[in-house]
Amino acid sequence: MFDTYRRKLYTYLLKLSDSKETAEDNVHDVFLKLWAQREKLPEIQNLNAYLYRMAHNHAFNGLRKMATETLVLAAIQQASHDQPEDPHMSFGRKEVRRFIHETVSKLTPKQREVFQLSRELGLKQEDIAQRLGISVLTVKAHLTDALNYLRTEITTHYGTYSVAIFVLWNLGS
Repeated sequence: MFDTYRRKLYTYLLKLSDSKETAEDNVHDVFLKLWAQREKLPEIQNLNAYLYRMAHNHAFNGLRKMATETLVLAAIQQASHDQPEDPHMSFGRKEVRRFIHETVSKLTPKQREVFQLSRELGLKQEDIAQRLGISVLTVKAHLTDALNYLRTEITTHYGTYSVAIFVLWNLGS
């Protein structure tokens, strides 16, 4: 099934995202989701249409998330340019960095290694996989688990401000 549909879905997703890496990631995500729901496969009457709908929805959810994050980043950057540096904000950034550093240290060793290679060194998932001698899907799984853990911990600790805190931290502020 993967061999039959991978190339078709990749081409479709490449047209939507205009990014080879994003298209490849989305193809893998669609097949991972399909595998997770494999008990429903006998109920699917038109697998082709089902896969394309899954791919379409996954791509647009990703684009919607990216657009939201871009708007939040733009608002934060605009606000930071409009106001002089507040000493309390500087302390807050240090506190957030310390909290995230502590939270990252609680990840499993493999999650922490993959996370640091991705976020701190800026390596692509393919490069991380090659460097560590593991599959890209394993890299993606470790990274997803690490980010989910970080989001959960940030939300638990900071509550309603967690999205802005997570975005600020990703900006490196």
